[in-house]
Amino acid sequence: MKTFKEFLEESSLSRIKSKSDKGGVAIISGSRAGKSKKENKARAKQLDRDIKGKGLPGATKVTGRWTEKDDKTGKETKVKERSHVVTSGKKGKRKFKKAVDTLAKKYGQDAKLTQIKKTGTVSATRKGGLGKDSGGKNVKRFTAGTMKPGRSSKEGDTKIKNKTFTYG
Repeated sequence: MKTFKEFLEESSLSRIKSKSDKGGVAIISGSRAGKSKKENKARAKQLDRDIKGKGLPGATKVTGRWTEKDDKTGKETKVKERSHVVTSGKKGKRKFKKAVDTLAKKYGQDAKLTQIKKTGTVSATRKGGLGKDSGGKNVKRFTAGTMKPGRSSKEGDTKIKNKTFTYG
């Protein structure tokens, strides 16, 4: 028999999975590797307020892992940060994508993950945010695949209450 804590952990992940199956989900963050813990905490709180200010439902707080690229040096840093899973609520898909894009740019993020249909897409929110392809051109977006609960990835993943998921 499951404990109440195990039940809550499972229900949070299954709720996110259910929302992703319907489409209209995004994962964004306000944190940056160059900021202090205190600054990133304040940015996460402000992002919560900004999400609601855009007419979106309150976000589910998760922990994300990602490789950030420094604007000036191009140096890559593996980061673990507070992220927000946002659903479209009553917004149409186009307005939802625009609201998420605006927020990701405001917080200087390399990229954002949005899932409007069956598969997720990682899109750069600033020039060079996703690096360069083999031809030396900036990558603008790539298909991340479908949500995979219980899986982890070296490129990045998301954790909610000790349950991990990624896209692939």
